[in-house]
This record gives sequence, C-alpha cells and structure tokens, in this order.
Amino acid sequence: MRWLILADIHSNLEALHAVLNDAQGKYKRILCLGDVVGYGANPNECIEILKRFGDYKLICLMGNHDAAVAGILSLENFNDYAKEAVKWTIDEIRQANLKWLSNLPEFFTMQYLYAVHGSPNEPLTEYMDENVAEISFQKIVERVIFCGHTHIPFVIRGKNKAEYLKDKEVVDFSREKTVISFPSVGQPRDKDNRAGYAIADFRTKTIEIHRVEYDIEAAAKKITSAGLPNFLAERLKEGI
Repeated sequence: MRWLILADIHSNLEALHAVLNDAQGKYKRILCLGDVVGYGANPNECIEILKRFGDYKLICLMGNHDAAVAGILSLENFNDYAKEAVKWTIDEIRQANLKWLSNLPEFFTMQYLYAVHGSPNEPLTEYMDENVAEISFQKIVERVIFCGHTHIPFVIRGKNKAEYLKDKEVVDFSREKTVISFPSVGQPRDKDNRAGYAIADFRTKTIEIHRVEYDIEAAAKKITSAGLPNFLAERLKEGI
C-alpha cells in the first residue's frame, strides 16, 4: 500500500493544496507527522482539509506547534517568531479545530515502523540527528523511524552519517535500521523553497521524495497581512 507522508504544513494553505494536487492518485492513506499549524496564516483551512479525509484515511500526529496552540506545551523554548505565531493562531483557531489538535496522538506504530514528529525520546520537541537516532533505537523495538520537525529531508542508515535527500530520490528501508526525516510541506529549510512531501510504498519498502512549486507570494502576503512577522514571509522565498 502506498501512503502520502506529510510533515510540517505550518498553516500554509497554498503549499498544502499544491502537494495534494501533485500527489493525487498516488496513495491510499495519509500519514501526517505533525505541525499542521504555526507560522502561516491559514490554520483553520489546513486543519479542515485534513479532517475531511476522515479517521480511516488520515493518521495525523501532534507536533510541538500543535501542542503549544492546544495549551499542552509551554512556549518557553520557542523562539520569538514562533511564539508570536502560536499566540496569533490561538486567537484565530476555531473551537472544533482546537479540539481536533488537542486529541492528536504523539506517535504511531505499525509492524516495523515508528512515526513521530520529533523523536521517540521526546516526541514533540527533539530534533533528529545521528546521535538521537542511535539513542532512539535503544528505546524502541521498531526498525524504521519516520519523523518531521527538522524541515530537512535526510536518511540515516544504521550508524552512518545523515544523507540529505533531493527531489525524486528513492530510499530503501527494507533491511537495516533506518531513520527518514521528511521535507516540510509549508516551510522548507533546505534552501529548496518548493513544498515537500513523500510517497511511502510499504510493499517495496521504499519512499520517494517529491518537491512541488506553489504560490509562495500568495502565502507570504497572507502572513504579512495577518500582522505576523515579516521574516516568516521572507523565509518561504529562500527556503530557510
């Protein structure tokens, strides 16, 4: 079965539309690795698009921004831009969508797969790297970890260094211990400003990275028009 893997949508409606249009017909289910909200100007619209897929077709995990908006996670360790965006989102979010965010699980497991926003050690907040990967595999029984949060696509195989992943690159996760960090839908940080997603094929045990153009100017204009920090608009253009 083929699954659409999304991560770090961050209230970017234009990017989410572009990804779903590009991925149409390529998948049966969706796994979202958290941070549906934060930074961008369309939190309600992004949540409501995901909700329409229903519980059977969509598995959505909680990210640190989702948790902060829901009042589950303190803003203590958020930078000033992130804090301002969370506070703005709290004021804007509809009650039904806040309830949906509040009920998201922190991780998902299936056979050999452990999926999480951050890491098995700190599901909401820890950034994955080689050291975290090694510690993570001591904590869990699963052989493969899918994660978001970094906004940078890379793979860690065994005890090897992280290898960064580009558009159309295919990763085999059929044998050794493997961590895959997925590109961000709504706020890429690998200097490729295109929206990112992946298709996971659980029959062949591979994932393919995809990048797609979207209307960055429209997303950026919404951010500034909402009174959010201009930096959050400009970084979309640079992919940083």
